[in-house]
Amino acid sequence: MSGVQLDVSDRTVVVAGAGGDGIGTGISALLVRSGATVLGLDVDRDALALTERAVGDDATARFVPVIADATDPAAVDRALGALDVLPPLHGLVHVVGGMPFTDWSTITAMPPERFAEVVALNLQSAFVTTQAVARRLVDGHARSGGGSIVLISSISGTQAMPFGAPYAAAKAGILALVRTAALELGPLGVRVNAVAPGTIRTAHSEQGTPSVDTIEEQLAIPLRRRGTPGDIAGAVLYLLSDLAAFVTGHTLVVDGGSSARPSFLDAENVPVFVRSADLRARLLQPGDPLA
Repeated sequence: MSGVQLDVSDRTVVVAGAGGDGIGTGISALLVRSGATVLGLDVDRDALALTERAVGDDATARFVPVIADATDPAAVDRALGALDVLPPLHGLVHVVGGMPFTDWSTITAMPPERFAEVVALNLQSAFVTTQAVARRLVDGHARSGGGSIVLISSISGTQAMPFGAPYAAAKAGILALVRTAALELGPLGVRVNAVAPGTIRTAHSEQGTPSVDTIEEQLAIPLRRRGTPGDIAGAVLYLLSDLAAFVTGHTLVVDGGSSARPSFLDAENVPVFVRSADLRARLLQPGDPLA
């Protein structure tokens, strides 16, 4: 496998949810810098303009913005018509999703229609875009040699999200969709994987929250910081690249180690049942506490 690298030159990747100066923007910009042409779909023209600026003037020719509702199969099919004049299709990154803080609610108070809307935004859009891109990859399999699909889920889909039941349910559904699609499309050379971010610092995630410093102080993340869109973009690039040629049906968790952290630890990662002050001091001293 000589020459395998993090290089997606002369390939087109569809990024659904490409705008907004967050994860979609970070992914699109990194893919363009890595040589890909990005067909960026979003419902918001202004959001796509933010990504165009992030990509930079020298590379905007390889970022092709298209207004499209990713939950609408007809709209997605129309948008993918732009692929006819672009380099060979390589795959999809699905980023569309979210749940406004104004919708957070207990299960008992959640309006059923709002539950359905959040699930449609996050899960139906994943299915619609996966189906549309997979059909094109399969049709061109003999020429292109397969492809790669990456769906952005969340650690909320692997654990729980109190007051965000529809979001958590949709993100868990994405993981099941990934596993199923990986088995169905694998024989055709199409790989399907998920990235499950932890807490990521974006302009959207900061809305209506305390200051960044206050949030960081309250979180117990082993790497001692929140993630960035660039952290997610790097994971996506790996899964799209030939370095991941034998990886499919997998969920890559990118959360700074937070999902590995058991519930019995305090803010300093010391078990809460450690009562001895001397032992606690020894455990927290720099270097090897047993040296």
